[in-house]
Amino acid sequence: MANPKDILVITSSLVEGIKIKQYLKPVSAHVVAGTNIFSDFLGGLADVFGGRSGGYQKQLTSLYNEAIEKIKYAAYEVGANCIVGLSIDMDEISGKGKSMFMLTAVGTAVILEKITTEEVELPESELRLENIGADKINLLRKKKAVIEKASANTWTLNDDMWNFITVNRVDEVFPFVMKKFSEAMSYYHTDEGAFERFYKLMLGYLGALPDEKKLALLYNEMANEPNERAGLRLTKIIKDLNLFDFYRTMDLLTNNNWLVQKRALCISTYDKPFYNRQDIQDLTKLINYIQENFRERGTITSKKQLLSSKEKQIWVCTCGKSNDMNVYCSGCEQDVFGFKENEMNSDAVCNYLQQKVELISEYLN
Repeated sequence: MANPKDILVITSSLVEGIKIKQYLKPVSAHVVAGTNIFSDFLGGLADVFGGRSGGYQKQLTSLYNEAIEKIKYAAYEVGANCIVGLSIDMDEISGKGKSMFMLTAVGTAVILEKITTEEVELPESELRLENIGADKINLLRKKKAVIEKASANTWTLNDDMWNFITVNRVDEVFPFVMKKFSEAMSYYHTDEGAFERFYKLMLGYLGALPDEKKLALLYNEMANEPNERAGLRLTKIIKDLNLFDFYRTMDLLTNNNWLVQKRALCISTYDKPFYNRQDIQDLTKLINYIQENFRERGTITSKKQLLSSKEKQIWVCTCGKSNDMNVYCSGCEQDVFGFKENEMNSDAVCNYLQQKVELISEYLN
């Protein structure tokens, strides 16, 4: 199976009409969360109507979905295409005056003979809706209001707003989150703690989005973000969320902008959640492309030495400065290949990727 997201998860022990080819092993996933995630509930039940808390229910649903996504990855790692007998339990862990919630998802990873859309009946949630609840209408109303405020730049990204766009996966406001991100970068050196808090909230927001959506948003931003520092920080999000994608990275490497190409080199060294034999081929293609295309950007030439008829080699940087060989440019601080002293150059990237290929091959071959 190509994608962990495609793994079928059911609570029963059998899949009607499909034979289980092989039982692999029990799999589990754990999600631990501090009680502060229920602050709207524990802090006074501000949103309780009719004995229920809407915020509390949304947080529980979010944790439940996260547990299912994690157990899918556990099953994918052992080669399963289905999980049967799923059960999810919640426990409270307490000690030293603090408490946390832990959701545990348990099931059996199996291989079904074949899964097709004709054989597996779609869940009711994916069928055409005949009715819609008032809660969904009110949620949609609030979502539209948030998008309108973001578009008009009249919104405030406080804790409540972060919580809403994260829990409800409001990807439509990503461009406006990026504006706030650029603003946050401006006070990074004066208030590093505030920026790091913003970064963590943004990481949580992006992490909650569907994989294809966050991949598309982040890699598109990689190609268009003009600010060098902001671009580097965005690559860190890709690193922290294990969002390396071969095809999107190749697109960035072939971009005409040198700054974008260097970002792509960084991303090349990041991880994805799981690797398979196809990744060996893809990473090898990546190495070959980098070796063939990342050559000297400066021009190597020679000039006569002062008070001598002898000539010595120099290199002329793309910024126009002439420099001695094997030194960084006095103008832009880049070497003849276009890298600064603190940047990972193309040779280092290729060596790292080659090691990764060897490690993957060792386990899979």
